[in-house]
Amino acid sequence: NNRAYSYAKKGDFQAAIQDYTTVISLDPKNSHAYHNRGISHDKAGNFAQAIADFERVLKIDPNNPNAYFNLGSTQDSIGAFDQAIISYQRALDLDRSQKS
Repeated sequence: NNRAYSYAKKGDFQAAIQDYTTVISLDPKNSHAYHNRGISHDKAGNFAQAIADFERVLKIDPNNPNAYFNLGSTQDSIGAFDQAIISYQRALDLDRSQKS
């Protein structure tokens, strides 16, 4: 997981995706690996895969505002603006409720 993160930080998103996929194969409920792989997919322009990963995070952790934010960002990138607005609003609502 740490190596994948390092690959992503240096911009080698394909290597990061491969490592996150390995982490997921070993721990299929690792929401952090799905989330970070989704970010790497987004940065690599693999928007459908990014959306699938963020949606997987939300199945594991439905109250994750960061996953909703990143889902919204990817939806925005593909022009799904109405969906992005819904995702961003959900992220805001969850973030506010977690800070109360």
